[in-house]
Amino acid sequence: MKQQLIHWWGGLQSREQRLVAGAGVVVVIGLFYWLLWQPLHQAQHAQQQKLNAAQQQLHELQQLLPQLQASGASTTRSGGSVAQIISNSARNSGIRVSRMQPQNEQLTLVLEDVSFEQLLGWLHNLQYQHGVQLHSLDVALADKPGIVRVRRMVVE
Repeated sequence: MKQQLIHWWGGLQSREQRLVAGAGVVVVIGLFYWLLWQPLHQAQHAQQQKLNAAQQQLHELQQLLPQLQASGASTTRSGGSVAQIISNSARNSGIRVSRMQPQNEQLTLVLEDVSFEQLLGWLHNLQYQHGVQLHSLDVALADKPGIVRVRRMVVE
């Protein structure tokens, strides 16, 4: 193949050789632009937009931080024991508690398989509406997508 290329090149007139060489340079420059320069430039531009959006979100959160801290400090536990609060809240959220074990001021729970979004909403509700603090959480993936198995959850 190399010999054929050299023979072909030698068969061209000097004017044709210059045209082929010029076209080769244009092709190499085009490949460089479309395969390297443009994708890198677009990726850099997309990352810059993501950075700007994240900085804007950070700025908004920093402005809301005093309000969030004030609302977080004002949450107090609603009436009843932690076990009663957990039972009522779980029932209202459609979450089934399979085991509940009190230990001093803490309560250890095991839940049946639950949707991850449902679990997060319930935990948010427990903390901000009932003043129940999550101490630790051991979660595993269940067989279905989006479903988790809460093996151990400690609240106080």
